[in-house]
Amino acid sequence: MKDLIAMCAVFLLLMTFPLQYALNTKNHYSMSLMQKHVNNAKEVARQDGYFTADTIKSLKTSISNDFGIKDTDVIIEVTEVGDKKVRGELIHYKVTVPLNQIIAANVFWGITDQDNRASYVIENFAASEWVTE
Repeated sequence: MKDLIAMCAVFLLLMTFPLQYALNTKNHYSMSLMQKHVNNAKEVARQDGYFTADTIKSLKTSISNDFGIKDTDVIIEVTEVGDKKVRGELIHYKVTVPLNQIIAANVFWGITDQDNRASYVIENFAASEWVTE
């Protein structure tokens, strides 16, 4: 009987590792989707010389749909209309998205849901390809 009790305790402890692997895979997939959306928006902005309001709205919508979060949770800081860049100048962009679960079975390890969060940030520059008319 004591072996059964010990085996149950060890089994519960060891089951957290496959759960963590699955969660890591999910988070990695979400981050790669975000990178894809940001890269697509960046390429559009390179052609326009800045991030248009439509490009920003489209980026927010696509990221929020894939992550299952609200549009307001996606924070985008970019070169906008007032600062149109000509060919060769740099367009800055920074996109921040919250990841709501980092550790699987966090309650088992004594980690609160509030502490089990992080933000994924993509920040970079892209060379503008916009040529003045």
